[in-house]
Amino acid sequence: MGSLSYREVIPVNAFNEEWHEIKLNTGGTHSTLQDIKVAEKAGGYCYKNLKVNHNRNRFIYWRSYQDVLELSEISLDFNLYQNNLRYKFTDSPVLSVTITEQPKHIVLLVSSVASLHHIVFPHPDHLTEGNNEACAAVDSNDEESFSIFKESNAAAARDPSSFYVIDTQLAGSDNAVPHAAAAFLAQNGDEAYFALACQSQLALYTMNCATGHTVRRLLRDHYNVPRLFSNLREALTGRHDVSDAECATSLAFSCINQRIYLLALYRNDHLRAWSVINQQSHCSINCVRNESEERMQGPQSNVLRKINDHSFCVFLSHSSGSEFVCIDLCLDSKNNSALNLIKRKVIDAAPKLDLADFDVSESHIWALWSNAEGEFSISSYSLLHGSSMNWVSAAMEAPPDRYCLGIEHGMDPREAYCFYIFHPGKFEKSVIAKALFMFRRSSVRFEGKHCTMNMLKKRVCQAVEDELQNEVKDIDATDDDYLEASTRLWERFYSCCEQYHVKTSHPSGLFILAPLDGICIIKKNSFSLLRPCDTLEHLMLAGDNVEANVVIYQHFAENEILGNDLLTLINLLTQIEKWLPEDFKIDFDRKLYQLEKSNLLIEKFVEQLLANDTDKSLLSDNFLAIIRQKLESISNICNAISLLFDTLRMDNGNPEFMQTHDHMARSKGLLSSLGALFGSQIGLSVLSETVRQNALIRFALCRNWLLLQQILISTQSLPEEVVKTLKTQFMPGVITFLHSYYVMVWIAETPINISTAASVDDAMQRLNLLQLTSGHIYGNGGKRDTATLLQVFLNAKGLLTALALFADNVKIGEGMNWQQSLMPLSTIVSQLTWPVSYNFDFGEWLFGTCQHTLIADYVRLLSSWCGWNKSSRQFMLAVSLLDCGETHKAYDLFIESADGVTKEQFLIDKILKSTPYANIFDNFLDDKSEELQQKQANQCKAQYYLKVIQLFEQYNALDHVINIAEAAISLLEKTDPQLPMFQSIIFNNHLQLEHYEEAYHALIFITETSRRKDCLRQLVITLFNCKRLNLLMEFPYVNLHEEFENIVESRARSQPMEQNEVYDFLYAFHVSNDTMRKASFIMYEQAMRLQLECDSIESMQKRCHCLLMCLNGLHLTDERYRWIAKPVIGDDYAYDAYRGNRDDIGGDQLESGHKTQIEVLEIKDIEREILHTEALIQLVRQHKDVQTFLHTGPTELTMILCSCGLYTAALKFAKGFSISLLPIFESLAGACVRSSEENSNDAWTWLMENNLADLSYRNKAADMAWDLLQKLLEENEDDGSSQIKKCVVNKLLSLQAFIPQWLYNSYKLSNCSELLRLFVKHNRLLEGAELAQEMLSAFLGAGSEYFNFKFSLTVTNPELCLPVNTLDLLLHGLRLNDEDTEYKKVLVELEEKIKHYIETATRTAQDKIELDFQLQKDKEKEELRQ
Repeated sequence: MGSLSYREVIPVNAFNEEWHEIKLNTGGTHSTLQDIKVAEKAGGYCYKNLKVNHNRNRFIYWRSYQDVLELSEISLDFNLYQNNLRYKFTDSPVLSVTITEQPKHIVLLVSSVASLHHIVFPHPDHLTEGNNEACAAVDSNDEESFSIFKESNAAAARDPSSFYVIDTQLAGSDNAVPHAAAAFLAQNGDEAYFALACQSQLALYTMNCATGHTVRRLLRDHYNVPRLFSNLREALTGRHDVSDAECATSLAFSCINQRIYLLALYRNDHLRAWSVINQQSHCSINCVRNESEERMQGPQSNVLRKINDHSFCVFLSHSSGSEFVCIDLCLDSKNNSALNLIKRKVIDAAPKLDLADFDVSESHIWALWSNAEGEFSISSYSLLHGSSMNWVSAAMEAPPDRYCLGIEHGMDPREAYCFYIFHPGKFEKSVIAKALFMFRRSSVRFEGKHCTMNMLKKRVCQAVEDELQNEVKDIDATDDDYLEASTRLWERFYSCCEQYHVKTSHPSGLFILAPLDGICIIKKNSFSLLRPCDTLEHLMLAGDNVEANVVIYQHFAENEILGNDLLTLINLLTQIEKWLPEDFKIDFDRKLYQLEKSNLLIEKFVEQLLANDTDKSLLSDNFLAIIRQKLESISNICNAISLLFDTLRMDNGNPEFMQTHDHMARSKGLLSSLGALFGSQIGLSVLSETVRQNALIRFALCRNWLLLQQILISTQSLPEEVVKTLKTQFMPGVITFLHSYYVMVWIAETPINISTAASVDDAMQRLNLLQLTSGHIYGNGGKRDTATLLQVFLNAKGLLTALALFADNVKIGEGMNWQQSLMPLSTIVSQLTWPVSYNFDFGEWLFGTCQHTLIADYVRLLSSWCGWNKSSRQFMLAVSLLDCGETHKAYDLFIESADGVTKEQFLIDKILKSTPYANIFDNFLDDKSEELQQKQANQCKAQYYLKVIQLFEQYNALDHVINIAEAAISLLEKTDPQLPMFQSIIFNNHLQLEHYEEAYHALIFITETSRRKDCLRQLVITLFNCKRLNLLMEFPYVNLHEEFENIVESRARSQPMEQNEVYDFLYAFHVSNDTMRKASFIMYEQAMRLQLECDSIESMQKRCHCLLMCLNGLHLTDERYRWIAKPVIGDDYAYDAYRGNRDDIGGDQLESGHKTQIEVLEIKDIEREILHTEALIQLVRQHKDVQTFLHTGPTELTMILCSCGLYTAALKFAKGFSISLLPIFESLAGACVRSSEENSNDAWTWLMENNLADLSYRNKAADMAWDLLQKLLEENEDDGSSQIKKCVVNKLLSLQAFIPQWLYNSYKLSNCSELLRLFVKHNRLLEGAELAQEMLSAFLGAGSEYFNFKFSLTVTNPELCLPVNTLDLLLHGLRLNDEDTEYKKVLVELEEKIKHYIETATRTAQDKIELDFQLQKDKEKEELRQ
């Protein structure tokens, strides 16, 4: 072993899996177990082939007590499952355990008092056949990590071929019970040899491993007294004494030249070698130093340990002392079949100590000692030539100390004690569970196996709280009383934990991990390891016991003077460590945590030291003299300090090049071959604990060094130039180292609660979305509740990173011991957590954990003194604060850390990765102008601000997003392509904050046209959604007027018409801007869409209103532009095309593949559409299906209105479309006739749908109907026209109805001849005759005012036109019906009237002729006279 000293490392058992127990009953009896007391033993075996990854750092340790054997397989590289196996040999105490490694098997040979066992397990090589590549991976899964004990079962152990029951009846009962044993497996594995030592005999058992057949032989010399006489002598004397020469106390096997020998150490200090073949003794030797000296047997038994097949070590205990003797077993040079035993070395054992166990290798003796107080220690003695002649003690870990709790006044005892008790590695769960059982004084034992640490913590707190409440429930306790009682109870519980911990931590034995250069210490409930120490650690721990010559020879052979100076300096620092009181150390650590300046703390302490106050003396009285004496022996103090300074720094003097990302990429190929070195939970625990121990040692050195420098400066013990050098060159560096190591210790000791990882899943997912974290954060250590930061970091990514760095300097394929693997790897891990360096691996991992308290603490501890990665730390703290809701603080830190994006690798990787600026810094320092560099730096900062904006957006901190975007804009040039993005970010966040005015002002400054248009569209949509139309109306839209109109029009066309208010807004907008023609167009478009898409009465009413507003707008437009261009849309295809493409093309045009016909509409066309819409509304109100007559023509629609009784509407519609009114009056006349015949209620139904306001109310519906007809006829009949009357009368006559008097009189005044023709036409002869008589009378001058001619038949009046043909037809009809007296009478009267008219007309005509002749004559006379 090459290490100067060793130090204990206590791994944290991460899994605490249950034991797989197998019970074997092989013939032992309960009396045997009671009579025989076998000491507790322990040992182990380490796999030898370290070149194979699954065998490296893997070993088995065992512990036996009475009839129980416990075996555990441990791997520091892989998590082994089902690795705890317990054999219970019922009532048969275990004497010896031997583990042998075969090519395909691991063989366990167990010797008990009553049986011998040969148990076979598969070799790890056999388990991993075909899975070598998987086993070499860093992350192995559970199936590849099962222990060799996985398949163990009772059936295999109870197989008769695997054990042999000892027959105790072969000899006397006193001599048949063995007390010592040994076992050996033949090289071919076919036979197993067991040797059992009884009181007076030595028995050898040879077992056939295949069949289990066992042969027993006794080993004895031929010259001994025959057995018969021996028994006779005992019978005669009545004694059964056994001589020391016959009682073997310890046994061991050896194989030389393929011959197996048994070596037996007897009580008389003789060592004898027996041949297994012939059962004869070949040689013997007296092991004492002076063979002629007689020694009394000591309190302990002699013990034999095998070094190798040729060397053995014997421990001899005598009343005067004890010693170790190394003995070689060699062949005689003259006779190869003869053996010789030769004493090689005699070593005095440690004085005043009892040997508990020891193990021997070819280089060292390792002994476990105990003193009178029950305290254990371990020391080693080197067997190498030229090494020290002294025992070297290993540095053991001190038990938990309650006095280091440091409970301050007013501090909650529960918090302090819980933090210490449940700190990872302090106490096992089983210890706390037992302490809880003792504290409760309960009869029900609490099992902590399946209880998580958090649950156990809650139960402990509840138990202490219950006890506390029981104490104070009957008294009026003050706060001080309550705290005092709480402290006392927690001290009591801690005392219970401490007692159980001490009890379970007692070592049972040790064994050497020879291939690993380590030691395994087996304890009652666990195990610990002894690892090699590095040089500084050795010098600090050894103190005055340092062998300077050895250290100088190994490390300073080229400069022994400098080496001596350094050793003296470190020795002085070690002495100061012993001088310093523990209170000062605890207080110094606490104040460092509180960020007090270390140099001021040291100055204050030195002032107290030099105050010469004997009452407050902190160090020994002569400490200054000792310091001066030590310094005088140093030839060059500056060189020694400089060397120590270089030794303490972890960055190798070049922190700028401590980067890991290059190594990760370069070492991927080596990692697969290196495997998961120290990758198991136990291995990670060993590695992290090694890092912690080294950091603590170096922290103490820095603290003591700083204290020493301050003492030397204050006392002026050095020359002025040396003091100046200390102040300027070394003091700042030492302070930095001190704080750095303190942070490393904090990382290695601070616990992190892994079970709370689920509570930060959301935060981690948010970081993953932004690509700020990657990989495993908590690794595969989920079975543990708590662990230290360092261990979780290693489990997640730290180990992989360290192995990548380690792989550069390791030779793959060679076996590595801990001096070659553990110590260099721990140095690399220390470098990963070293704050004063370029790498930020630990900070990056901590950032990804989202453990906000730990992040804040880490950044706080580094904030006041560490300038490396400052911006990265500020960034991670800002993200943490942001997740905690401290947005204002996060904003300030984000702004401060912006400069780091161009300087620190963490920010470069997280911010600029996958961006166009990722490669800028590869050649950033090339020959570029300062202006160009500044421009690129600003662009990178803008990318940083963009990532920060994304973070703030996730937490909805929009006000800070605006500020950050403004900061980014201030860095960018006006032509920078990133500028519009940040401008739109400002706009979007103002919009989300409902700062609409600010959003508009941000909008108009966006430099990119397309983005500005998109933002305008977003603003419009948002304001429409929140009904802030007043703002849309008020904005000036400078240079955006057309875009705004297009956006709103597009939105109007993209929305369904059922809830579309955009058209109304557009109309109002155009009206406010005095663009009436656009307003009219918008209203007409809305009306058109309402017609196409909706058929409800509300939509029709709205369409009517739209058309009215359109008409109004056109009237307010210049006459030249009072028209609208309307696309002609077909009834079927075009309508469907319009509906199908409106959403895609914005509604402003149809598909380009269809030619659109344009129709120009004028005011009159729009008026007609209004009338059409009103008509449809009237019909819909009559519960008519509008779809049936939606596309009917005007004439048909008029008739439909008439059919519904909507005569006034029909008249209005017909007038608008310039169609005939006659059908309407014809229908109305028919309705009037029907109203006189039908139920009046039915007539009232349609009457109410017409305008009756100007009519006098009548009780009868028929009267109202006739009045309506009279009114409408009078209103619509043109002067001088009788078409409507003719139509109405014709309809009435066709219906055989009587003509109302008002109509009759009116018609006579309009066209009596026509009326007469209608009477004749419809064979209404009587009424026609009556009318003809009245007309003839009127012609003759009687009642002419009631007819349509203005004068009667006289000489002076113009000629009159008599309807002769009609009268002829009338007379003819009457004559045809003259059989009827009434007709005959009327005929006679009419003929007389006609006759009278003819006579009068003839006479009048003659008179008229005469008068005209006379007038002509008079005229001629007048002319002649003239």
